Amino acid sequence: MAGFFDNQDREDRKAYKRAVVYFVAASSLVMLLFLAIIYVNTKDKQARERALAKQEQEEREAREAELAKQKLEDEALGIGEHNLTSEDLDFWDMYDKKEEEAREALSSNEAERARAADDDKEKSVSENRNNKDNEDKIELTEEEKEELRKSEDGKHIKAAAKGEDLKWYDIDEDAERNTYDFKSALSMDEEKLEYRQGTVSTRRGVDVSKYQGSIDWNKVKAAGYDFAMIRVGARGYGSGNLVIDDNFVSYMMGARSAGLDTGVYFFSQAITEEEVVEEANFTVGALMNYGVTYPIAIDVEWIEDDKARTDSLTAMERTELAVKFCDTVKAFGYTPMIYASRDMLIAGMHPDLFEGYEVWLSDDYEPEDGTDYPYPFTMWQYTKKGRVDGISGDVDINLRFVNNKEK
Repeated sequence: MAGFFDNQDREDRKAYKRAVVYFVAASSLVMLLFLAIIYVNTKDKQARERALAKQEQEEREAREAELAKQKLEDEALGIGEHNLTSEDLDFWDMYDKKEEEAREALSSNEAERARAADDDKEKSVSENRNNKDNEDKIELTEEEKEELRKSEDGKHIKAAAKGEDLKWYDIDEDAERNTYDFKSALSMDEEKLEYRQGTVSTRRGVDVSKYQGSIDWNKVKAAGYDFAMIRVGARGYGSGNLVIDDNFVSYMMGARSAGLDTGVYFFSQAITEEEVVEEANFTVGALMNYGVTYPIAIDVEWIEDDKARTDSLTAMERTELAVKFCDTVKAFGYTPMIYASRDMLIAGMHPDLFEGYEVWLSDDYEPEDGTDYPYPFTMWQYTKKGRVDGISGDVDINLRFVNNKEK
């Protein structure tokens, strides 16, 4: 038995030694790992500190370079301490010496002018304005002289075609002129324009299309209106299609029933003789069930805010088409008429070639002169923003000139 325990004791001591060795080895390994981690962290921190220090150094150097550059620029511009005065700087010489002297003179006389009385100033201005000798001394450019001459000679008139500026047009000296005296015979009574001159007087009327909506024609009649020009139809300015006005029938029946005289107009966009004859036939055909006591008009207009099929027409072509419409209407026994704006008539047509057909002028009323359109016309649309009882919103208002002696 003693031998057995001795052997066992030796084995136990060997096992213990191995455990101690393993423990020491494991502890050493852990310590080595810990030291390695501390080393790495310390190295990274030092690297970061070196990088930060380098960045701060670079920023300092950049700021110093910028300050040095700014200092050089300031010295070049004369900023900072220097002994220069304004007289030493060449760029002051860019100002004209005469202008400088004028400014100095103006400054020295400023107090004196301020003391001048207002009534003395007004008197001086009035005397200068009425002094013919002073007027003769005013120097005008050749362009200004030409402008003044044309505005006073009675042979020219300004107008603007579509997309163009105002320019002068010759008034045909051989063409008939209208004889209206707007300065003395035109009057406005309760916002209603009226013309009376000898045997010539006016009747008041409206022109309407579907855009006026529902109309109480009895109220229109009671408001003092005598006639209505009603749109019968139109040709599309893009498509070229003919259409009848949506309210043509109801307007004709309502106006006639209320006792108003009626006429009609067709909005034309014809570009050929065949098309304008088609428009005239269309208009006459629409009147088969209605009599009219006022003219049948062709409405010639520019489409101001869009392209239109008629844009390429010349003034002569536009005039010839309008006359052809009138010829066709007259052949059916009706009274034809040409409607157009003042500018269209002057800049876009030849009114001296209308062959005696009546003109319906569109020109907004200007109190100082009525209208300066020089050629004959028998109807005048003087506003597009009239207000009439029985019609909602704006409506065109017209005067029909009537010679009571001829009646």
